[in-house]
Amino acid sequence: MKLNFFFTFLLLPYFIHAKEIALTFDDSPMPTSRHFKSHERTDELIRKLKELKIPKVMIFANPCKREGSASVISQLKKYREAGHLIGNHTCTHPRLDEVGFDRFSQDAALGDKLLGPLFLGQKFFRFPYLNESNDVKLRDKMRQWLIDTKYRNAMVSVDNDDYIFSFKINQAKEKDRKVNYKKVEELFVGHLIGAANFYNDLAVKTIGRSPKHVILLHEMDATVMFIEPLAAALRKDGWKIIGVDEAYEDKIYLEEPKNTYAGNGIIAQLNFEKTGKKVGYNHFDKIKVELNRILYRSSKP
Repeated sequence: MKLNFFFTFLLLPYFIHAKEIALTFDDSPMPTSRHFKSHERTDELIRKLKELKIPKVMIFANPCKREGSASVISQLKKYREAGHLIGNHTCTHPRLDEVGFDRFSQDAALGDKLLGPLFLGQKFFRFPYLNESNDVKLRDKMRQWLIDTKYRNAMVSVDNDDYIFSFKINQAKEKDRKVNYKKVEELFVGHLIGAANFYNDLAVKTIGRSPKHVILLHEMDATVMFIEPLAAALRKDGWKIIGVDEAYEDKIYLEEPKNTYAGNGIIAQLNFEKTGKKVGYNHFDKIKVELNRILYRSSKP
């Protein structure tokens, strides 16, 4: 008994600080861009996830953002066939605080109807922009809507600005700039590793442990292009990439904080509940400047 206690004591710091993370991808399927045709981007991500031995991810879809819902569902079905999960991200990606409960819930219900055949097991819903509303009454109406429609809130613990990389490299392409993809990749990977470690450290300070993290990514060009070096860097940094179904077993994703500071993920929100301070890995402006330096050799925005 004493020996077992001794080994448990030695392993306790590992369990408290073990770094595990699941990948999720919002805004799928993205339209054709300067770098990928829409279907080719989906195929590329599926291929890379398999080659990298990344377990089950969740794809949060907006089936009405593109013309031809049948084609969109067919494209999303490829993820299901590859063993991944589909989540509802509303039909057209509205912001709850801008459109109100009626329009938002109707849009979410349409997403539910179109995506229903692709769901497997527990249904998950992710708020566009992570905007669960700054109004408590509106927030609570949507919480009840999730209960009534048998959804769980697909919270994230690691927020970041990965989408800005795709926006900027496509903008550079449109201006016929020669893109130094290696430098963009280095900035991308460094930014996301920084975000993962920032929220992990914040979690240990806030809840006393490292939860099974869920990172918010996007099905966008740069994220698909750089998923291999990102996965390698995570693993080198001590992260274990786990399945999203396993991650959502963590009790942290069942929390319902009283405050409305949800835009930086559940860790930042729980920290605000505890300390009254709003903190987050908000490096958007810095990344934008650095990308401009790489793409245009200038610090001007």
